[in-house]
Amino acid sequence: LSLSFSFSTLKIRATMDPENGVPERTQDLYHDAPGKITEVQDLPMGKDEPEKLTEVKEKNLPMRETYIQLPAFCGGNRELRFNILTSGIGIFLLWGLSAYCMTNPEEANETLGSWKSAVSKHFTWLYIVANPAYTFFLFWLMYRYGDIKLGADHEKPEFSDVSYFAMIFSAGVAVGLFFYGVSEPLYHRSSHWYAAPGYRSQDEIDNWALMLTAYHWGFAGWSPYVVMGIAAGLGNYRYGLPMTVRSTLYPFFGDYTWGWIGDLIDGFSIVTTVAGICTSLGLGVMQIITGLKRLGLIVAEDDADMTNAYVLTIWIITLIATASVVSGLHVGIQFLSKLGFGIGMVLLVLVFCMEKTYYLLNVIIQMLGTYLQYGVFLLPFWTDAFGGLKDGEGRAPEGAAETWWMDGWTVFYMAWWTAWACFVGMFVARVSRGRTIREVVMYCFIAPLLFSILWFGVFGGAGMRQARQAEELQALGLNLHNDTKFYLTQEIGRNSCYDVPQQDVFYTLNGVNKTFANTLLGVTPVCDDIGDSSWFNVLYSFSYPSASGFGGFGSFLSGLSILAITVYFVTSSDSGSLVVDHLASNGQKEHHWLQRVFWAFTEGAVATALLMAGGTQGLKALQAVSIVFGLPLCALLFLICGSITTMCRHAKENKLSQDLPDPHAHGWTMPIFGGIFNIFEYVASLSCVHQDRVNKGMHLPTPFQFAGFFMALFFPFLYLYQIYSSLDVKNVRSGSKILFTLIYTLIHFGWIILFGLSAINFGFAAFGWVAFLINACILTSLRRNVREKFSIPGNIVGDFFASSFSYPQTLVQMILQLENEKEKDVLT
Repeated sequence: LSLSFSFSTLKIRATMDPENGVPERTQDLYHDAPGKITEVQDLPMGKDEPEKLTEVKEKNLPMRETYIQLPAFCGGNRELRFNILTSGIGIFLLWGLSAYCMTNPEEANETLGSWKSAVSKHFTWLYIVANPAYTFFLFWLMYRYGDIKLGADHEKPEFSDVSYFAMIFSAGVAVGLFFYGVSEPLYHRSSHWYAAPGYRSQDEIDNWALMLTAYHWGFAGWSPYVVMGIAAGLGNYRYGLPMTVRSTLYPFFGDYTWGWIGDLIDGFSIVTTVAGICTSLGLGVMQIITGLKRLGLIVAEDDADMTNAYVLTIWIITLIATASVVSGLHVGIQFLSKLGFGIGMVLLVLVFCMEKTYYLLNVIIQMLGTYLQYGVFLLPFWTDAFGGLKDGEGRAPEGAAETWWMDGWTVFYMAWWTAWACFVGMFVARVSRGRTIREVVMYCFIAPLLFSILWFGVFGGAGMRQARQAEELQALGLNLHNDTKFYLTQEIGRNSCYDVPQQDVFYTLNGVNKTFANTLLGVTPVCDDIGDSSWFNVLYSFSYPSASGFGGFGSFLSGLSILAITVYFVTSSDSGSLVVDHLASNGQKEHHWLQRVFWAFTEGAVATALLMAGGTQGLKALQAVSIVFGLPLCALLFLICGSITTMCRHAKENKLSQDLPDPHAHGWTMPIFGGIFNIFEYVASLSCVHQDRVNKGMHLPTPFQFAGFFMALFFPFLYLYQIYSSLDVKNVRSGSKILFTLIYTLIHFGWIILFGLSAINFGFAAFGWVAFLINACILTSLRRNVREKFSIPGNIVGDFFASSFSYPQTLVQMILQLENEKEKDVLT
């Protein structure tokens, strides 16, 4: 479909599914062109020279693209290029959800929060088991295929090791390490199953609190990122697929990847990416304002002043991020990532040296050992099944965790990392060109774990020691002065901070002479409160009071922190804009700067609108959307692990091949996602389907595929008997096929009736599931027989899922396969 308009100098040419793609243009070697797949040019080699993937040649893919010609004053290539369906899905869902959150913030927060809680309640097991599965998969992948390169065999890494790690770290977790660096270990001193009072010492509980924090930010956080990053990097740099999420699933969907299924996946990925960035931008700005208030640079008398400060800060960050993303990956993003990482390292070294250094070293080593002991095998499988039981459901009378803890912490983190896998994973792929799988796993998986332990060991360890010292001062005040608040600091607004005596204090406790000996002079006050201010409490503790009136290093360290947080927010925003632009434009890496500006401004506008309309309630509602959307992404990541295995196996067996094999070349005549679902391609293309898909029968369902679906939906036993009969040509099993068909028929109507009766008595639902699964097993066995008869690749797991929740498609699929093989026999 082509539409042409003319408004003076502005000309718009929108083309959906161009058959021949864009006009031919000369491409440099490995030039990043949009929507391209490449072929290998075999170069002459010496007799003993090893085979290597070398020069590539590009060809078009049938993807939806819209072109808008811009006037000359816009500069650049004067052409906007994007996928209108993918962009439309992202914009419509994003702004629709934002509008809902803005107009009814409390209702949206309640509704979406209930969705989040429901997902956590029913799918805790999935989120928990997924991360160790990804973790073990990555270690196996590094061992089995670690030498495979994301790119041609002769390519060198695009970025230096320092720049590479700084950019990955900045996009992935950097801001969160500031926000939770001190507060999270303090939060974990209570409420969870290990912190039950009277069962363990405070030393054990505090050690476990630090280890829980390392678990949340270690392998569990980075495994979804690295799985997505390796899949996208292999697909793009080694096999020429577009830099999009859909490309990671090509080994499953084949040519369907470039149609409506791929558009839906990429549009869905845009929503999760922008929603995650917007909520982080909004919530992070609140921490920046907290720091600026602490420095006295902002005086907010009411909520309106605070909102104005939030909005101004958001747009300062957005403008800087826009300039960064326009300047490109090699200039703005790389420089800011290294700057932010450098400032963070300065802060870490300063706190490490000013705190009790030998104690922090002990904490770091202890955290590492505890993590290796419990954080690799125990916690990754811990669902707190008994602690999640409520009163009346079998809850323990004492010693159990709070029922909200798993939902509020571990499951939240697992879902949050998964929801961010599209954004960070695609960014990992974008900057990993020329690196081997082993290097990607080392720099993006193992190194972040070690750095997180170092970071939380220093800042979390410092916060933990100071909180314990604050509790000690409360007890000292009670013992000496009968007042737990005797040492409470007089500073306004610091109600949980205590001045540490700068000389020894002697007292008697239960007849025993004791001494409060301060061996860390100058570090005061110490605080035990938990929240946004925890980070700044630690920094302001390095006051070193003196008669000269020296104000300490708190203001300097806080200012440095605010600068680092701002830089990291900028890098997250511009990295997100870069990734979203790739997704919206079919994986293009070189396009007009206006597209990046649009997405950068969209992030800022959404965050601003939500803050102004609903404050933290609106932001948390949008955050809940990301968590809920993480659920289907969790399932997709399992498929992506299979895609990576397929791509790596093909790379090992066909070192010169740059074309991935068509997964349906030797498969079913009709894929399970084809047939009646082809109608979505027809609708998405406004009836003008790309000729390539028309030639392959992917544009519309045939009359039999359409009618057969509904026939199989309501009367599956008719097709079941026909399949049994086709397999039993000599009619030697007439009795068994009639028996199995009769059993299937009775059970089919049985589970429908039982599920209906569950409205009266829920117990009937259990019997309904049993009946449904029996039918699924019967159909699974039949599908496996058909696969084996015609040597169709697959496995029993795929057979079961197809035969249970997509049984109408499975029946039609087997009928068509048998008919197709019969036609082949006739022709032969």
